[in-house]
Amino acid sequence: MDNEHICQSCGRVMITQNLYGTHGDGHRNEDYCIHCYKDGLFTCHSIEEQLEASTGSLSNVDLKTLKRWMGVEDKASWVLDRCGYVTLSTIDEGGYPRPIAIDVIAHEGIRELWMTSFRSSNKVAHLRKNPKAGISFVREADSVTLIGTADIFTDSETLNRLWKDIFYHYYPAGPADEGYCLIRFTTLKARLWLDSELSSLDFTQ
Repeated sequence: MDNEHICQSCGRVMITQNLYGTHGDGHRNEDYCIHCYKDGLFTCHSIEEQLEASTGSLSNVDLKTLKRWMGVEDKASWVLDRCGYVTLSTIDEGGYPRPIAIDVIAHEGIRELWMTSFRSSNKVAHLRKNPKAGISFVREADSVTLIGTADIFTDSETLNRLWKDIFYHYYPAGPADEGYCLIRFTTLKARLWLDSELSSLDFTQ
């Protein structure tokens, strides 16, 4: 069953948009159904409440596999998988943050994110001088901000391992293209606003 059309709180299949929940300003939330999320508020505040409210009315779904009941780090990774581009901020020559939209091509949760870039790009030049960087991404009312460091990879083993055929549009010579490199962002700390709850994670400890 396609999780994109399942309420991520109760598991109810949302066949039409009329079943989508609503944010506080009234616009639709595609992650939750109207029975679980209305006007920016959840109707159930624990998995036990949700199980009791859902008994006998839904398909056989393990609620623990749904976004609403995941741990915060897994929940942030779930959001990252569905948000499309992220914003990567590097430090420019004047010491200012330089944000730019970029696609994440692979990731290990939110602790390690991989991106590709031209070796001659400004962001690569910035990171070679100062590896400190930040990443942020948003979906629905959820937002995640990561701070950490970024390394540039140009070795053939790594370039080949993460190569995707779509990259030929940018690097026509393939993995050996002299313009092709990879950026690995390693998260040190995270600030998360997920399902109306603020939390922080520290991966340096």
